[in-house]
Amino acid sequence: MHLSPPFPHRALRAMLLAVAFAAAASASARDTAVAVTPEQRFQLALEAQSARDYRSMMSLLREAGASGHREAQEMLGVVLLAGPLLYGNGVPADRCEARHWAREAARQGSEVGQHQLHLLNRARNAPMGREACDAQRS
Repeated sequence: MHLSPPFPHRALRAMLLAVAFAAAASASARDTAVAVTPEQRFQLALEAQSARDYRSMMSLLREAGASGHREAQEMLGVVLLAGPLLYGNGVPADRCEARHWAREAARQGSEVGQHQLHLLNRARNAPMGREACDAQRS
């Protein structure tokens, strides 16, 4: 029976691990150049929400919403209506921006967006209602 020393196997294993780490590092560098889809941005926003990183959540939602992601637009409408009530001082309430995102979602056939618009339009006589948003654009 021929026994080979364990050293060559360990050296080979170490070399393979080094190659694997180098390949992983190279792949992660390439991944940063890969485009992220609106759906992926939305999912990352949900993860940021779970982690209570509301600044990142809002940024990712806005990016996904601007790319036409309907669910991100719906969520932006809700988040911007609730603002500090649900998210503390990390997310200020902004009826005008909420209305913008609700309108974008409604244009895509979203019932949630349509309901949000209905709510916001009914509040038009309240302070910061529709007239205030229209005045901001002028």
